[in-house]
Amino acid sequence: MQFTTLTPVNVLTGFLGSGKTTLLNRWVRQASMRNTLVVINEFGDIGLDHLLITQSDEQTVVEMSSGCLCCTLRGDLSRTLQQAIDALLAEGKPAPSRVVIETTGLADPAPILHLLMTDHWLAHRFQLDSVVCCVDAVNGEATLQAHRESQRQVAVADRLLITKTDLADEERLSYLANQLASINPAAEQWQVQNGNLSPDLLVGAGLYRGASQEYQVEGWLKSASYQLHYAMGHQHATSQQSAITPTPVTPSRQPTLTRHGENISAFCFCIEELITPEALENWLDLLMSLMGEKMLRIKAVVHLTDREEPLALHGVQHIFHPPAPLPNHSVSDRISRFVFITQNVAPSTVAELYRFFTSSTSPAITPTNEAT
Repeated sequence: MQFTTLTPVNVLTGFLGSGKTTLLNRWVRQASMRNTLVVINEFGDIGLDHLLITQSDEQTVVEMSSGCLCCTLRGDLSRTLQQAIDALLAEGKPAPSRVVIETTGLADPAPILHLLMTDHWLAHRFQLDSVVCCVDAVNGEATLQAHRESQRQVAVADRLLITKTDLADEERLSYLANQLASINPAAEQWQVQNGNLSPDLLVGAGLYRGASQEYQVEGWLKSASYQLHYAMGHQHATSQQSAITPTPVTPSRQPTLTRHGENISAFCFCIEELITPEALENWLDLLMSLMGEKMLRIKAVVHLTDREEPLALHGVQHIFHPPAPLPNHSVSDRISRFVFITQNVAPSTVAELYRFFTSSTSPAITPTNEAT
């Protein structure tokens, strides 16, 4: 089987009762979702209400009335997708043009992201397009306070969907929006009622867009979501972007951060001088070995001394995807930008470790929420 382009993967996550089932039922009915493979944990749990045939243990793939396909996640993701695609090809059907993976409500999505980065079969056929997280407008605040899994789901997301908004007043919505932004300031926020949301808002957050694989570096890195400070005293400040919602949420007061949430930091720093490959490798290796589990997600566009073109880096906890070379025209300057979302790791710690491997001035850092 030949893959001319990598198939986009969208991961749908969210805590128990956050509205994933309702959203997924609406999502798979959209015309744009035809020939999409939806991977779920158990049919009984997800409750998709329009399967054409009854699921059994022997069935690898079932077809839905919408034209989507659906399979159950058994064992590891790589084997499940291989079996599903083999079954489609055996029936003379095309390989899926998109894959949507729904996690359980208590799951940390990091293991799925790890597999997409490290599994040889997956990495050569699929690429992460977006992580979409549902958050209950009524119970989201309490869930974030009580459950670390919920915070990690929010922290690694590219899109945050605030569900059940018809049951919450504006003050509660505003408070929750602020709380989510304090954990993940770069993720777009959208309000959802009864699962109604344009599917276009759920996709397109990856480094590449569409079948043409066009680069969208800034849309992926989201560095404009942070106030950027540069090393060596040079500074270009940009105002932090506000959350984007179909019905805008106006913050009414600053949130009191949750017990676990106050330990999640989102920060960005920039390095103007070119970085030696040795310094970059040693720095990242030390970060991963000392605190890899606390590095929830890392994105970077890096300029090195030994190459003309920049590199895109993407890491989740202690796992990094192989560096992706970028064309020079995809970036506007030669400044390296790193975006970190961490848990129980202070931005100053990351900068101090960088200083071990470079003689330059440590980059200035603007945290959105300093770890304690």
